[in-house]
Amino acid sequence: MSVPRNVAFTGTGSLPATVARRGRQDHGEERTSDVLAAFRANLPDGRVSLGDLIQALGDRSLGTILLALSLPTIAPVPLGVSCLFDLPILLFSAQMAFGKRGATLPGWILRRSVSRSLAARMIDKAMPRLTAIERMLKPRHSRFASIDGERWFGVLVLLLSLTCVVPLPLTGWLPGFALVLLSLGLIERDGAAVAVSLALTVAALVFFALVASSLSYAGQTLLAATSYPAFMA
Repeated sequence: MSVPRNVAFTGTGSLPATVARRGRQDHGEERTSDVLAAFRANLPDGRVSLGDLIQALGDRSLGTILLALSLPTIAPVPLGVSCLFDLPILLFSAQMAFGKRGATLPGWILRRSVSRSLAARMIDKAMPRLTAIERMLKPRHSRFASIDGERWFGVLVLLLSLTCVVPLPLTGWLPGFALVLLSLGLIERDGAAVAVSLALTVAALVFFALVASSLSYAGQTLLAATSYPAFMA
């Protein structure tokens, strides 16, 4: 499968010609998990790239790209592999936060790849969680499902992405779940899911700040305790 030189999101739900026109009109009424399962059954030989995954999911716009980038958050993978997804999601969300209407993923990022066997294991681990979330989704409250072009939305996604990337204890699961729920909410046009994911985003940011401040305080206390005897001596 050929990988496009870049993938762009314009804020209106469109992708380049190499990826466009491959959404629900191609997949019918299949859910995202159905499309992902079909991709799992027909993985490219050799290595599987991020571009392969995005193309397989089809033109589902911002939600597609966010879901592709956030899969490692619900499918535990080795640290070295998760790092392959960290830079793309930060780059993409940063462009959104700065109001870029044509946010892009360059070709060198789309060509980042993992082995076929690792891609299969990652999808297998993600699928049960993905289908469990999907069962709760349906098109509703379209106003909330149409906020993906708002700049403040980009800022929230960027902050959420940062909490996923920074390896603080116990902080990864909540933002990861919020990001996947947000992605699927946008894909399925479920405004209620988007609203819940935004609330979870705020909760994740607060929890992250509390953990970070607690660790900082503990570190300062430990440093003071270990340096005090030396100072007295």
